[in-house]
Amino acid sequence: MTPSVPIPAQWPDRYGDELFRFALSRVSDTTVAEELVQETFLSALDGLATFRAEASERTWLFVILRRKIIDHYRRQARAKQVSLDQISEGGATEADFFNLETGHWADAQMPASWLNADAALEQEELHEAIQRCQDRLPAQQGAVFAMRFVEELSAEEICQELGITASNYWVLVHRAKLQLRRCLEKHGLGKN
Repeated sequence: MTPSVPIPAQWPDRYGDELFRFALSRVSDTTVAEELVQETFLSALDGLATFRAEASERTWLFVILRRKIIDHYRRQARAKQVSLDQISEGGATEADFFNLETGHWADAQMPASWLNADAALEQEELHEAIQRCQDRLPAQQGAVFAMRFVEELSAEEICQELGITASNYWVLVHRAKLQLRRCLEKHGLGKN
């Protein structure tokens, strides 16, 4: 049973591994995940007097870590931006993928189904490929994508956290999806 009074000296042994795995699943960088867990412990220590035991010590630490991860995404989003044309090898633009009149995928660029990736090994490989491609996104796109599709925050929350407009948010999500698709296809997924 969790004691009602937090014991900071026990946090690393009791919660360190679990917090690290949680952070790593969201940032995919061991050094960053370790730093986030350390920052979580320091913030919890600073705020120990405010702990009211309304939730468990574990839950309280995870709430702090989640805020630290969002702060990480926010810092990442403020990093220097690189345009889609600068990072694409062939210089393709969004116009190469979409029908300009309808805004839908161009026939030649229509995404193929990935339903054949149902075996556990294929799922693991797919997850690793998605993670590698996600890591290659420009910082702001990566932050928006992670906050939306990993943290499952609403568009309004993301805009508020990152200080961006709704239209900017949608552009970033759109470009992130496009970049991920191109990256996954480049690695043999999604094309027949």
